[in-house]
Amino acid sequence: MRALEWDRPYGAQMEDDDGENRTRRRGPRRPEGAPAGPDEVRRAVLDAAAALFTTRGVGAVSLRDIATEANIQVALIRRYIGTREELIDAVMADLSNQVVTGVTERPLEQQSFDPDSFVGRWTRLLVYFAITGRDLSTVADVNPARALAQVAADAYGLDDEAARVRGAQILASALGWRLLEPYLLKAGGLEDIPIQDLHDALTELHRTIGAMSWERPSTPPS
Repeated sequence: MRALEWDRPYGAQMEDDDGENRTRRRGPRRPEGAPAGPDEVRRAVLDAAAALFTTRGVGAVSLRDIATEANIQVALIRRYIGTREELIDAVMADLSNQVVTGVTERPLEQQSFDPDSFVGRWTRLLVYFAITGRDLSTVADVNPARALAQVAADAYGLDDEAARVRGAQILASALGWRLLEPYLLKAGGLEDIPIQDLHDALTELHRTIGAMSWERPSTPPS
């Protein structure tokens, strides 16, 4: 009975059933400091992809670019996440979860929209989904709008419908401002106002919106 293959050192001579000697081939060596194990690899890939999508744009980033950034072999992306399209959805879902966690842990607080923040990355990927017509239903169950609705319900006692409406309105306001901020500053003649003052005012507005009850508008007369 021959010895199990993994009982031999790499490159060791081994005898086949027919008595022929053969040399075990070495597998690809893991790069120095590379993530190890499914969880570490998946985390490294998602973080690398989110960063590259933000700085270069989704369409300009290949799986090889992401693998290089994550310090892994390309094959590991396919093994632990899937195709490039599945990776894009996985990054969106991961960023959505991070935004939800931030909203939940720091309710009613101002969130950073810097490009390297998880909110900034999520916002930019959301724009990509919107302009390309990509299906958002796969990540719609866990999202900041629902998290903001829960904050409004918990902090201000809104009923479920009112909280959902106000959560969506707050998110729309935040996204609209941050995405169009340079234009709004110029168009509104606001360049002489410190940007932090404007951000603080927007946060206060969102708190006001979150505290407002809501009733369905009546049908106007024909």
